[in-house]
Amino acid sequence: MQDNLFFSIVIPTYNRATFIEKTLQSVLVQTYPHFEIIVVDDGSTDNTEERVKNIQSDRISYYKIQNSERGFARNYGTQRAKGDYITFLDSDDLLLPDYFSNACQSIQKYNSPPFLHLGYEIVNPDNSLLMKVDKLKNNDIRFLIRGNPLSCMGCFLRADKSKLFMFNEDRNLSGSEDWELWFRVLANCGIKTDNRISARMFNHETRSVSFGTQEKSLVQRKELSLKYAFMDEKVRSCYQSYYREIDAFGDSYIALHLALTGDIKNSMRYLLRFTRNYPMAVFTIRFFAIIKCQLFNLNTKS
Repeated sequence: MQDNLFFSIVIPTYNRATFIEKTLQSVLVQTYPHFEIIVVDDGSTDNTEERVKNIQSDRISYYKIQNSERGFARNYGTQRAKGDYITFLDSDDLLLPDYFSNACQSIQKYNSPPFLHLGYEIVNPDNSLLMKVDKLKNNDIRFLIRGNPLSCMGCFLRADKSKLFMFNEDRNLSGSEDWELWFRVLANCGIKTDNRISARMFNHETRSVSFGTQEKSLVQRKELSLKYAFMDEKVRSCYQSYYREIDAFGDSYIALHLALTGDIKNSMRYLLRFTRNYPMAVFTIRFFAIIKCQLFNLNTKS
């Protein structure tokens, strides 16, 4: 692997004028110099375009498209990428300075793997640590059975694979389009990991994944994710025997997000479905997180 490996980072954005400059600066100060930034503005109605164009850098390419949701925006950027590897970043998150250099080292170490994942952390708005994703193992794809710990940031697809494995552009899938994609990628490409923390996600109330958390939307996202993913022959081969467990953890995701929005009655209904279809659920962290959230919201209402 050459030392001048070139990266493309695709950043979809929608009405993120208050975040986008800080996000872009975190990319521009990377210790590794060979990269391009592709910003795809998904029809913003605020001054996102002005904020992006205020940054003077020939590394940045800016495209504004009609609002089509994140899956389409990421694919639009991927199709214009020139990098040997494609990676993604949401426009309200940050890279740490060694993001690309860590990736380059691992790509060399693993002899140009089709898919690489770097560790990342999730923090609250006050920068207090919420959790780290830094325990993934090489070639172990079973973790996806119990939910999706992968963020789009930290994921590197080799250029030839990035054109084969694109995000599903069904708008009704928005918010779970990455989960569906990673099933196909992991089943067909495997995974190599570098658990060094290389990026930071911010858990704030205006994150786009915080929206669309009504029961109907959440159920539709789960059902479409599994429907589309299991159309792939390799996905069926790798995951079919775990389908009931995957579906159960999908219900736990619904239960958790309904609890977060205060819909305790329906949250409990999906929690019961989770435990009925996966009896070991009562021993999982997800189960206790749902209960804790339900109790918190009940106490708040009382």
